[in-house]
Amino acid sequence: MDATPRWPSRTVLGFAYAFSGVVAGAVSLGFGQSKNFAVFSQAARDLVAGRDLYELHTVDYFKYSPSFALLFLPFAISHTWLAAPLWSFANFLLAFLGVDRLVEDETQKRVALLIAMPGVLLATDGDQSNLLVTGAFFMALHALEHRRVAYGAAWVALGAFVKLFPLLGVAFALFRPLSARGRAFGAIALASALGLLLPLLVLTPGELLAQYASWGRLLARDHDNRGWSVMHMLQMGHAGSAWSNSPIQLAALFVQGVSIVVGLRLGTTAAWRRTLACSLLVFTVLFNHRTEYASFVISALAVGVWYATSTTSWVPQGVRGFLVAMATVAPGPFFVRPDPRVTGFFSFIAAHREFHPLRVVPLFLLWILMNVDLLLPMFQSARRRTSARHYSAIAS
Repeated sequence: MDATPRWPSRTVLGFAYAFSGVVAGAVSLGFGQSKNFAVFSQAARDLVAGRDLYELHTVDYFKYSPSFALLFLPFAISHTWLAAPLWSFANFLLAFLGVDRLVEDETQKRVALLIAMPGVLLATDGDQSNLLVTGAFFMALHALEHRRVAYGAAWVALGAFVKLFPLLGVAFALFRPLSARGRAFGAIALASALGLLLPLLVLTPGELLAQYASWGRLLARDHDNRGWSVMHMLQMGHAGSAWSNSPIQLAALFVQGVSIVVGLRLGTTAAWRRTLACSLLVFTVLFNHRTEYASFVISALAVGVWYATSTTSWVPQGVRGFLVAMATVAPGPFFVRPDPRVTGFFSFIAAHREFHPLRVVPLFLLWILMNVDLLLPMFQSARRRTSARHYSAIAS
């Protein structure tokens, strides 16, 4: 009897992601789970009206670029009951397409999508943009891997104008042949410049500069926030309460940077670069002082891709599976504080989730495994090459 698992087909998984997106958007709107759609819509209207996007005009501050506010305008001018589910649908669909493009092996693709989905559903707010930017990040890497530089640059710029972390896609231009590296950087710079100037369709240059200055002031105000991050985990105890975010973030950046430098020095493969993409995404969740539970959809997709495609042999499969399961459920509806405004059977949907170190620990351990995955094979390969040269010299 064939013991090979029967994974759901790509079509079934695509439908599941699309349907989940519509439902998540409708649930978020209906139960007031998150107010992001209202914030994004108000920002789009404020941009057209020439108001400062970064003053408090609704339930929360708008913290994204003026370009994103403009791109959101079609949703803002549509009926909310229709636009909110469509916005969530677009996010889920792009996340699915990103994994679908990046993971080319059919079995690995289906495993990645299936492993990621519970984590996405447990962490999603329904109207967040995290799935969209993660999908754009994967699409950018796929395009750059297949020498479609213009498309890769466009995806990097699109993601970066929603949230800044897709700019990490620039790192993958470094791994292109030296003759093509300049073209890749130039395309990304051009796409980014065009995105920066996009709001000039409705603003004057002076108004646009004022918007960017106001955005910078807003972002600078909450740098001491800790979020659901490693910084918060380390600072919860009395001994770590005086630590600032920056040293921890810089230390993590150094660890992640070592992998990139070693890759540039010793050479990489497509599989290695895919693992790097997953590690970078997990890095942005673990060490971002603005991380919240909805940010963990990013790591859910990254962990799903890594688990399905990694050839790690130095860690028992059971250990990997356990950590993936723990990282998946960690952001879920646990450690909650009820919202007194919402009662009844569905009150858990609106409950406020509270930070706990267990939210972070499993994912942090997976990030360590990913970076060992990046470094160990390369050092082993370098050692083999050194040994081969040594024996060749002796033989001659």
